[in-house]
Amino acid sequence: MPPRKLCLARQLERRPCNHKATKSTSTESGRKGRRRLHNDARKPLPPGLYLDWQQYRARRPGQPWTYFGTDYVAAVAAYAAWRYQGGSARDVAWLIDRFVGQFCPDRVKAKTMSARTARDYLRDSPIVKKGLGHIPIAALAPKHIAKFRDTRGLAAPAHVRNEMACLSSALSWAVEAGVVPTNVAKEVRRPRKSVRERLVTDAEYLAVHAVAGASVRLAMVLCVRTLGLPADVLRMGRRNLVRYDDGRQTMRFKRGKTGVAVEIEIIGELAAALEPFLSPPTLHPTFVRREDGKAYTVDGIGAMFRRCCIKAKVADFGLRDLRAKGATEMYRADPNNIRKIQLLLGHKSAQTTEIYLKGLLAEIVCPNERPIIAEVLK
Repeated sequence: MPPRKLCLARQLERRPCNHKATKSTSTESGRKGRRRLHNDARKPLPPGLYLDWQQYRARRPGQPWTYFGTDYVAAVAAYAAWRYQGGSARDVAWLIDRFVGQFCPDRVKAKTMSARTARDYLRDSPIVKKGLGHIPIAALAPKHIAKFRDTRGLAAPAHVRNEMACLSSALSWAVEAGVVPTNVAKEVRRPRKSVRERLVTDAEYLAVHAVAGASVRLAMVLCVRTLGLPADVLRMGRRNLVRYDDGRQTMRFKRGKTGVAVEIEIIGELAAALEPFLSPPTLHPTFVRREDGKAYTVDGIGAMFRRCCIKAKVADFGLRDLRAKGATEMYRADPNNIRKIQLLLGHKSAQTTEIYLKGLLAEIVCPNERPIIAEVLK
């Protein structure tokens, strides 16, 4: 019995496979194997850069593949520098690609530029290249930049300032590198940044808070008490807690925008909001999280907050506005305590805090009560 089974097994192994049939079927369908597609609208790839499983790669004709890692932002920046490496075209597109692909990553590694600033420049670079990329650097004039500003300002008035900042920073680097003699972008006036003229009232805050869910309520309290941006609030968790020997407990973190370290004592309403996460301790990495335990994105929590505003019939109110509301209330309570507000906002300079607060709240002064001369002479 055992030899018979062995013989059948050997016969099956020696039986030829119908590879030709499989190949002909593939040929009849007009395809040579199935090609995987990696199309993500949130992570568009420039022409020539491909995603192979987790690795981004590109190659020149007749040369092996060059890999740029798994991080999308770093890969796109590195590909831009690699693409124009050794090139002779000295136009604005070449300059922007060299700036965001080589100079910015080097400064991030040297810790002289924040990673967020590098990502912002990378995000704005396609718009700059689309509008001015075809112009040679030597021929770039203020009139070209002014035309770009006016045209782009009609389509995206809130972003044209950032795009002009990207161009100006690239030209400043080009001046230091000896590519151009001057930064012509500094000769063009940037559009004035719009300042919010209306602050969120207590009634509006309470109306939205009443209809919001637990996660949105916690995000609102953290924003107004820590003066944090939504991105900072979403990263807060038990890893940020610090307990001292005298019983005090603080929350220590870095502002994502400025990188300034902030340590806030957990007292009052902030302590009451975080109490469910402190006793008993939670195992989740963040305080503000979804029902399934996963972390929110800034867009996700912002969309939930907007729905709460619509339900509460409150317009012109965003989650990031609570940072301005909290800073303004502290300033109204004690105008001389600029230093404390500066630490909470994460500003590197007290002068920045003063400009920020004066932009939010006009300084209140006393009226002229000096008696009129004519009335005195009566």
